[in-house]
Formats: sequence, C-alpha cells, structure tokens
Amino acid sequence: MRRFVVLLTVVLLAACNTQIDQSTSPSAVVGTYELRVYGGRSLPTVVSTDAGGVTEVLSGELVIGSDNTWSETRTYRLTGAGTTQTASFVYSGSWTYERDQAAMLFNMPALQTQFTGVAAGGSVTLSMSDGSTVVYSH
Repeated sequence: MRRFVVLLTVVLLAACNTQIDQSTSPSAVVGTYELRVYGGRSLPTVVSTDAGGVTEVLSGELVIGSDNTWSETRTYRLTGAGTTQTASFVYSGSWTYERDQAAMLFNMPALQTQFTGVAAGGSVTLSMSDGSTVVYSH
C-alpha cells in the first residue's frame, strides 16, 4: 500500500508540474485576452461612486506580445448630472516571466509601477498596484 501511495504522489506531482510548465510558459501566454472580471465582479461593474457620478468598467483587452511587450485597453463609463460619457485608456509596457514562481511581472514605465500576474488555463489574473484583481481570458 505504501508503494502505491508513493507512486501516486510522484505521478500527481509530475502531472501538476507538466500542467504548470505548459500553461504558463512564456510562449503559451502570448495572445489577446478579454477582460471578464474586475475586483471580483463580472463586467460591466461599478468601480466608484462619488459626487461626480458613477464610474463603471465596461470592457477591456490585454495583449501579451512575444517580444515581451504588453498593452491593456480599458473602457469606462461615467454617469452623472444627467450625462453619460465613455472613455478608453491604454496602458503598455514590458513583461517578464518568473519561472520559479510561475508568475509574470508587468512593468509600466509611464506610471513608474509594476504589477504581477499568473497565467493558467487560458486566463491571466493580474494583481494591480492599487490592490484590485482583474481576470482576462481567451
């Protein structure tokens, strides 16, 4: 019985390691992803409410390039005082892959900040510098 448990453990660890290596390898994460979740909520979602009105995230796209560049576009809607406006913002920078942690590090030089991400199973989960978590998927 003990041999069986040891063998099963080795097989499971090998399977997990293979899955992590394949799903988070730098070549596997390259692509275009759609924003699905912002701050734990599906889109569209309210991100702030104040005297100026209500701000919502409507959509977003993350493009991870094979040349270690990335760009992110998010579209917001501001509703207040009987008016509604939409605006899109584009952010970009470079990314590196931290193989030991199976994580990605995104650099955003324009704002002099960094944030981390994990790619697995066709999704990229970003931990933003403001504390929010966003999920992009194919």
